[in-house]
Amino acid sequence: MKIIDADTHVVEPSSVWDFLSSSDEEFRPSILRKEVGAPVNAHFAGVKTREFWVIDNFLYGKHDPEFIAEHSNGEFSSNAITLDDVPSRLKDMDRQQVDSQVVFSSLFLNIRCARPRAELALTRAYNRWMADRCGESDGRLRWVFVPSLKNPEETVRDMRTFKEQGAVGVLFRGLEGDKFLDHSDFDPVYAAADELDLPICVHIGHGSPAFESIQGRDGAAFNRFISDSPNYLAFSVLLNSKLPAKFPNLRFGFFESGCTWVAAAVQTALHVRLQPEKLMEFVQEKLEQHNFHITCEVHEDLPHIMRYLGNDRLMASSDYGHPGDIGDTIMYREALAKRGDLDASTQDKLVSANALSLFRC
Repeated sequence: MKIIDADTHVVEPSSVWDFLSSSDEEFRPSILRKEVGAPVNAHFAGVKTREFWVIDNFLYGKHDPEFIAEHSNGEFSSNAITLDDVPSRLKDMDRQQVDSQVVFSSLFLNIRCARPRAELALTRAYNRWMADRCGESDGRLRWVFVPSLKNPEETVRDMRTFKEQGAVGVLFRGLEGDKFLDHSDFDPVYAAADELDLPICVHIGHGSPAFESIQGRDGAAFNRFISDSPNYLAFSVLLNSKLPAKFPNLRFGFFESGCTWVAAAVQTALHVRLQPEKLMEFVQEKLEQHNFHITCEVHEDLPHIMRYLGNDRLMASSDYGHPGDIGDTIMYREALAKRGDLDASTQDKLVSANALSLFRC
């Protein structure tokens, strides 16, 4: 049985941009360092953020791999999460009891390039770099391709190239620019994903300047519901879409937003009012019809949730690289085994079979 950690991350180092084409050097991101002063209002930035990416004339807080590693309680090193040291990453996977990790970008979860040429240059550099890094893992590290949705024809060509080099999915955010994910502009990418047998991987984050511009109270605490809500929006619009008829083999995964919300989202998005027994059957039917898979989290009430969702569509994952609490994220297999309310067959589906069904890797 091949154990797949369905959602892990790389924290990108500056060496990613060494994979820019020579003709694209004008788009190379730079790093600004803040020595003193008030916090900077930029995405990914917090009170203690000192370094910032400048990407296509916008600021983004730069993830600090040393800080993340320090707060992992020794579970991994900074060089492992940046993929500067692939052997260390593989050793971490051995401690996790994981055969393969599916790796998502950190930076591209929220980058919003205004210029199509800049977006294409940066996504291509990232995908080349990931092919290089994962190529040192003997097939154990597989990555989710980052598309340039402003350049669909070039992206389709790149999807073919990078699948051959180990990409196992295509990243979408829950909002892309000013469009929901059922928009026809994305059809060329969906058609290629359908043909190439690559799933669309909808990860929390967004690519919408309008969503980012919504303001709240100064000093308000981080709100995880807002962070995850683009995934809920994407799920609801795709659930109402005609994509299964157009692209019958296209698969979607929803990552890092848990699964407690799914049954309620189906009921609300499709405007049905069903009693529990009927709703359980209806939800599972719709997940199968739309080829949806969803990551779950160890703390969720999985036996209850599975009454509605079944156990063929849920995937366990660690979120390696973005740790919250090490006991139920990085070492998620141990945490699952300790629960006592999930039989061995169900655990096997969560850590292996269901991810294999989505990623085919």
